Amino acid sequence: MINSTIKSLNSDQSVSLLLNELKTVNGHFLLVADENWDSVNWADILNYSSCNVSIISNRYDIAKKAKAASISTYFNDLDFSGFKPKSFDGVFFRVSKERANTHHVINQSAYLLKSGAALMLSGEKNDGIKSYVKKASMLFNTSSIPTKFGNQYLAKISVSVPNDFKKLDDSNYSSMQAVKALSKYGLASKPGVFGWNKIDRGSAFFVDHLPILMSSFKHSPRTLLDLGCGYGFLCYQAKSFDIKNITATDNNAAALIAVKANFKNSEQRVEIVASNVGDVITKNFDTIWCNPPFHKGFLVNSDLTSRFLEATCRLLASDGHAFYVVNSFISLEKKAHGLFKSIQLVADNGSFKVIALRNEQQKEKKEKTTEKKKESTTRLSRNAG
Repeated sequence: MINSTIKSLNSDQSVSLLLNELKTVNGHFLLVADENWDSVNWADILNYSSCNVSIISNRYDIAKKAKAASISTYFNDLDFSGFKPKSFDGVFFRVSKERANTHHVINQSAYLLKSGAALMLSGEKNDGIKSYVKKASMLFNTSSIPTKFGNQYLAKISVSVPNDFKKLDDSNYSSMQAVKALSKYGLASKPGVFGWNKIDRGSAFFVDHLPILMSSFKHSPRTLLDLGCGYGFLCYQAKSFDIKNITATDNNAAALIAVKANFKNSEQRVEIVASNVGDVITKNFDTIWCNPPFHKGFLVNSDLTSRFLEATCRLLASDGHAFYVVNSFISLEKKAHGLFKSIQLVADNGSFKVIALRNEQQKEKKEKTTEKKKESTTRLSRNAG
């Protein structure tokens, strides 16, 4: 049964299994923390675990929180090269639904773990946990059977790796790769980026409507923010509209590597920023483009929706236009009320919809304030006369 204290620290119960196990061990342990760990209260980990914990995360927000809790933390694209071989007594990983990610972590664990140390894997049946445990056991030249806890499974896989072991196929995780679907754009991508080897259908729908969206500007925008940029498919289209200054931001390390590579030889000025929904960005933009990660399956993250819209409102110039593409069932328009003066449904194909947001309230408030000041000054002048 999952310890109730640990359960309260994280909403993902497979992660909770790992945290519960961490309480019982001693030594130096590496936690591989991806998006499944986003609800962990990192400050409490130091209170209930006496072992030496290090965190590696491909998520900027998670790494930031863990570092703030004074835990040794590394934010990168799951690049384990900075660690000495055989330096950990255990590696803890809640398996990802992305096979390349999970295979990559299992492969690297073979180098990182001391002799006799263990890889701890957790996950649900639908995540493929049983298959991953079987593969890791074969790789590590051992055997392990996952233990079931409700809908979750936990497995301890001890290390006994031959020198010539054959790694699991991780789709060349660390390398930028040409992708057939992206060839006509001259773009590349890599594992670790959401939808890395395809063009997202929502993004394609967005790009199809860009000419209509951009026609709403009286003057061509000079600055663009791609909020949640991925490998850069949306902001790459900016060159068709002569937008010279681009800021691309994401909280995923693989996405930041990919978008940087795709704009390496660009004539446009591109700033790549690691952020949590634009939290470190302070300047304003003429236009903001966004295909946000609002949902998992049909579960909508309402809090994340609000945070994206609030960030857009804060970062959009007073006369700027923001364009979103989301799943048709997401009530973005309702969430946007009160933040934007104009909320326009531009297109809806039943699967995705494109929405235009205009942020003119602040400008109007400034103009009204200026007018009131002028009227007040005029009245004072008349009274003085």
